[in-house]
Amino acid sequence: MMAPMLRALRPKQWLKNILVFAAPGAAGVLDNASDFWTTTIAFIAFCLAASGIYVWNDLNDLDSDRAHPTKRNRPFAAGLVPLGLARMMGVVLPVAALAVAGSTGRWETVAVVAAYIVLALSYTFKLKEIAIIALLAVASGFVLRAAGGAVAVDVPMSRWFVLCVTFGSLFIVV
Repeated sequence: MMAPMLRALRPKQWLKNILVFAAPGAAGVLDNASDFWTTTIAFIAFCLAASGIYVWNDLNDLDSDRAHPTKRNRPFAAGLVPLGLARMMGVVLPVAALAVAGSTGRWETVAVVAAYIVLALSYTFKLKEIAIIALLAVASGFVLRAAGGAVAVDVPMSRWFVLCVTFGSLFIVV
């Protein structure tokens, strides 16, 4: 059961969270061990948050996933992970993400991770049904990842950085 549980967390999708390193990298602080470690903690927080959201997304789409030719093989749809355990994971992972974000010592990191969780849950349960809003919500998730790295190590994001991340995110999503 351990392998299906891990697969349900979608670790391949964690690569998106590399954006957490963008602002600290652009500010040139990642060669400082403390800032690198703090950014890594923020990265882990976003991985936990994203995994919790993927759990809720799969639970929310359970019926349609079971009828889909490939998604029916997802751990919850295939019955490889008990739904009670899945719901528990859906609660524990976002809470753990906030706790890990708190270990950066900056409330701003917790606030950005919390905003990401609220946005992603809103997307999972409603926003994905509204075409343009869905695109903006997904793109905003990328922007929040970049902001999470910036606030974790207290580096400013220039207007150009924010514009590049925003338009790059919109480009990727579209």
